[in-house]
Amino acid sequence: MMTVTIIGAGNVGITLAKKLDIVADFELIAHSAKSRNNALENGLPTINLTDWNRAVFEGEIIIICVKDSDVDNVVNQLCEQYSEKLNGKLVFHTSGTLPKESLSKLVKHGAKIAAAHPFQTFYFNEARVLNGIAWGVDSEENDFKEISKFIDSINGKAIKLSAESVKKKALYHISAVAASNFMALSIDLAKEIAEEAGINVSEFLPQILETTLQNNIKQLGSDTPAITGPVVRGDVETIKKHIEELGQSINAVIYKNMCESLALTAFDKGLLSGEKFEQIMEILD
Repeated sequence: MMTVTIIGAGNVGITLAKKLDIVADFELIAHSAKSRNNALENGLPTINLTDWNRAVFEGEIIIICVKDSDVDNVVNQLCEQYSEKLNGKLVFHTSGTLPKESLSKLVKHGAKIAAAHPFQTFYFNEARVLNGIAWGVDSEENDFKEISKFIDSINGKAIKLSAESVKKKALYHISAVAASNFMALSIDLAKEIAEEAGINVSEFLPQILETTLQNNIKQLGSDTPAITGPVVRGDVETIKKHIEELGQSINAVIYKNMCESLALTAFDKGLLSGEKFEQIMEILD
């Protein structure tokens, strides 16, 4: 059984720890009393929790699961306190934007470095969310096999990012943000307006959300998104009624911004005529 050290007790670190609890020995380094309490509240056993001064680093792999702005601090701490533990170990971070070179200081101490980003959202830190997901890996060819073996052990899929994808890693991460957070924003808007309309959210929304998601999954191989509704139809009068009903609320601002983006997309994809596009943009102004 492999042994792994996880640095960082945020949602990603805790989720990994829960998954590793099944397939590996691990230690989880908490940066603060708050993050330690967070780990305990999420059901991690005390025996697996440690801090910088008591860490063992006996495993083959060290995973850095902290926010981007803290990665350099972690690297410096590893070099200052545990440089003798790094030789021959694979160290990777889970950032969706930073390249593997952000860990380059560790190489002089004998570490192999990489970046391996789990393409997933971690709102609920449940082990199951790691099942079947893609991990975008930025590594040397010689190290990819070892990373793949680890990712396979937690039911993930290691995908070696091309040189172009690594160069455009910020865009790679924006794709994940759009797939998760932007969709969540749309759902929250639908929920708030449904509640204002006096309908039961749990009765009305799940089915349309599920169908919309499945429609768009089916369209992933197409240039045309699975979008319908008044904007795509160029139904100017309905959009006017919507805006009037929403009044001066925050939801009105969000709705108009989303309609503008939808109109731009529909026009760009040839789903909306230039005339209707101009009419919609005029009422959204």
